[in-house]
Order: sequence, then structure tokens, then C-alpha cells
Amino acid sequence: MPVLSNVLDHKNVAIANIAWAVFHVWIAIEIEESMGFLAIVALIGGIFGFAMISEEMLGRRVMLLPSLLYLLLLPAVVGSLTGDMESSGYEWLDIIGPIIWFVIIPVTLLASTQEWTGIGTSANE
Repeated sequence: MPVLSNVLDHKNVAIANIAWAVFHVWIAIEIEESMGFLAIVALIGGIFGFAMISEEMLGRRVMLLPSLLYLLLLPAVVGSLTGDMESSGYEWLDIIGPIIWFVIIPVTLLASTQEWTGIGTSANE
């Protein structure tokens, strides 16, 4: 269980999401060419930045909002894997991106709901 608790540690999950948001800055500028998309990415990155520096319970609760919003991305992620979505123009991104989303969405959701689910906590807590 220590591996799962490390994976679901709120600071580790926040750092992973911040890194993913930083990568999306490039996507917003290079592929989407959208300042609106860039603003959303910056806001989500800021939320995870706040979660990372917050106490554990507050950090997990703050991460809950983007975790739930991530669920809205699932149809697009599935569509990009099945070829139903328009290509980004970067073949490696069309393959790697959805895979990362399929990892980051459940991990972030599990980490943000750990207070209620108890998944990843030790029996002593």
C-alpha cells in the first residue's frame, strides 16, 4: 500500500497535473492558437499550484473541482484514441496524450476523493 499512498499523495498528484498544464501551455500556443484555452490551462495550473502548497485536506478538496471537470474530457480522449477526433498534427501527441489523460484523470480523481473513499490510506490512519 505504500506505493499507492505515494502515487495518491496530494503534492505528487498536484506536481503531475502542473507538469501536464505546463505542457498544455505549448499546446495552447502551438496547436490551438487560443488565448482562451491558454487562460483555462493557466487557471487549472494555478489551482493545482495552490493545492500543492496547501495542507493535505485543503489541497485534496481544491483538486476536486478540476478532477470532476476532467471527466468532461473523457469523450474527447476516447475520440482521439479511436480516431474520431481531428489530429493535432503531431502523431506522437495523438498517441501519448490520450494515454497520459487515461492515467492522470483517475489518479487525480482518486487523490482528491481519498478523504471520503479511503483508497490509498493505511489502516492505521
